Parts: sequence; structure tokens; C-alpha cells
Amino acid sequence: MLAALAGGEQAAAHLRARTVIAALVLFGSCRGGGEPEDVIDRETFISTYVDLRVAALSSPTGTLSDADRMRVLREHGVSEQELLAFAEARGGDPVYMTAAWEEVQARLAATPYAPDSSG
Repeated sequence: MLAALAGGEQAAAHLRARTVIAALVLFGSCRGGGEPEDVIDRETFISTYVDLRVAALSSPTGTLSDADRMRVLREHGVSEQELLAFAEARGGDPVYMTAAWEEVQARLAATPYAPDSSG
């Protein structure tokens, strides 16, 4: 029963992550203007996002604490605003964002992040 519950929590976390990306893509596609000058690169966005998801999915609750979020962002040298700026700058290009999301999914699939892996 706990395994089913854990699977349900992971599924819910996965759905939340996809919803966030979809919202960022939609938000970005509604904005006009050019790309900001200081937008982070694709690899930084992807690796940071993957590490944020792994940290959340590795926690017993399946959620990311503020402290863990700040730790991951600090490790990547990125701010929340920079992640959003990337999504805003690239959100108008659904092909680009779909490819980025597929890369996130591939990396997550290749990463062991089970909170109960000890038993």
C-alpha cells in the first residue's frame, strides 16, 4: 500500500512539473518583445530543473523545501528569476521548449531518486 501511495505521490509531482512547464511555455508565448540579454543557457536550465525535481522526488514527502530549493539553485549559480527569464525568453518557441522538456524527462528517467531505496 505504501508503494502505491509513493507511486501516486510521484505521479502527482510529475503532473505538477509538467503543469509548471506548460504554464511557462504558454506565458512565454503570450509575451512580446525580444529575448532578454542575460538569459541562462539551455544546459543550465535543464540541469538545474532536473536537480530541483530529483531533490523533490527524493524527499520523503515528494516536495521540495525552501531550503533544498535554495541549495540546488545556489549549487547551479542560478536564481528563480533566471529560470523564469529563460522560460519567458524561450516560451514562444514550443519546439525548443518541447525539446528541452524531453531532455529533462530523459535525464529524470535515468536518475535513481527513490526515497525508499534503502528498504
